[in-house]
Amino acid sequence: REGYPSSVHIAYFIPADRLVEGFSTEVFMRLENWDRLIAVRSVVLKVLEAARKDKFIGMSLEAQVKMNANGETLELLQRYFDFLPALFIVSQVEITGELGSEPYSHATDDLKVAVGRAEGQKCERCWNYSKEVGADSHFPTVCPRCSGVLKEIGWKPA
Repeated sequence: REGYPSSVHIAYFIPADRLVEGFSTEVFMRLENWDRLIAVRSVVLKVLEAARKDKFIGMSLEAQVKMNANGETLELLQRYFDFLPALFIVSQVEITGELGSEPYSHATDDLKVAVGRAEGQKCERCWNYSKEVGADSHFPTVCPRCSGVLKEIGWKPA
């Protein structure tokens, strides 16, 4: 810092190979899984974009993604199943043996993706579509997840 005014801040960069020091094998596996999940996501996004372009859906949360996979891809999708709607930014994901006659689909060697309309009603809080919107009579316009959150923060319906 010698020769620099005290208001100048100098950044010290860590070499890239040191950024992963101490990572466990499990962490490296998860990083590898992330790359594979992003590859699946890119296939899903292509199908969603086609459905959006044709005005079949307005936004991705209006979609239900159905997937058919085999081998390692199937295992990956099953392992991260609960995370897939958030990854794809859709309301519903289904892994199925057979895809129906959804108007928008795409297939690769080990993955088939189809996009249809999400089932149920739109939650007015999170905008996800769910068959269970209104299941809680205290919060008739939201999904069970949002109902739980509203109760947890002490929200009282008007």
